Amino acid sequence: MRKLLPVFVLTVFVAFLPAVHSLTPQEAMMEALKTGNYSIVEPYLSPIMKKALPKGSFEAIRRSLIGAHGEIQSYEFVKREEEGPYITYYYRVTASRGTYIVTVTVRDGKVGGFHLKGVPFKATASALYPILGALLAFLIIWAYVRKLGVAEVIFGMVLLFIVLLIQPLIQSIPTFLGVSNITFLVLWTGFIAGLLQEVAKYYSSRDKSQRKALYIGAGFGFGEAIYVSLISMVGGGSVVLLSALERFLALLFHSSTTVIFSRAYHRGRGREALMVLILIHWFVDSLAAYWHYSPSYLILGVSYAVMLAVGLYLLRLLPEVKVEEEIETVKW
Repeated sequence: MRKLLPVFVLTVFVAFLPAVHSLTPQEAMMEALKTGNYSIVEPYLSPIMKKALPKGSFEAIRRSLIGAHGEIQSYEFVKREEEGPYITYYYRVTASRGTYIVTVTVRDGKVGGFHLKGVPFKATASALYPILGALLAFLIIWAYVRKLGVAEVIFGMVLLFIVLLIQPLIQSIPTFLGVSNITFLVLWTGFIAGLLQEVAKYYSSRDKSQRKALYIGAGFGFGEAIYVSLISMVGGGSVVLLSALERFLALLFHSSTTVIFSRAYHRGRGREALMVLILIHWFVDSLAAYWHYSPSYLILGVSYAVMLAVGLYLLRLLPEVKVEEEIETVKW
């Protein structure tokens, strides 16, 4: 009897223990988002999702959300939707500075998608950093050249937004076809950006004067800064001060490329210039795409250095642009 007593006590103790709750894939995703512990959801991610959302990217998204809306306090299930083999779960997240909706898509017991919905438009001061950085670069150019090409600036901005209607669609083709190789996706993303943007700028500026080409590139870069700011506002993410530097360099980069196109075309070397700048842009945007998979300040620094080098070349060309404009003014 005494031998059986410990067994009896242990059995009763275990019987009254709370049942161990095994997390579902969608709950694991939400717990990881709330706690910041990536290891909670990692076993539940599909192979493609593991590559699309590595630990670094997950942490970057979470930091952005917390920066915009405060610490995550709780979440609650709202509804589920089924479409074929996919089940999408909707959760309302309550943070210290607001609420938003997160959706988690599950297929075959694995998380295959994670999106933010219902994040309110939030025009924070930090969202203006990209525009301020681009504006500073624009003012430096104008202060030297002086004569402003308003029509060219507007044309460059319109050109940018036309490119952005096409570019994401082509960049998403491999993912739509089920390609999951990170190296290929990074190189494809960078190549399409470099190809479309440089070709558009080349055919829009090659037969223009260098001053007009300069302002087409400046408008293109300024439109990109506006786009980045709008995406930040709509997405509810926080934008760091570093984004001002990035847009400063990007506007110089775009302005420099269009001047180079005009200069090279009139010297019979337009296509050579186009090929070189497509390759440079491909390299820069591939680094940017890789940063989203594996954030690294080294990667960021290399891409900034390349843009800076191209931008500094513009400063070397500006005296020629100004002289050309003065000659045209005298002729007129």
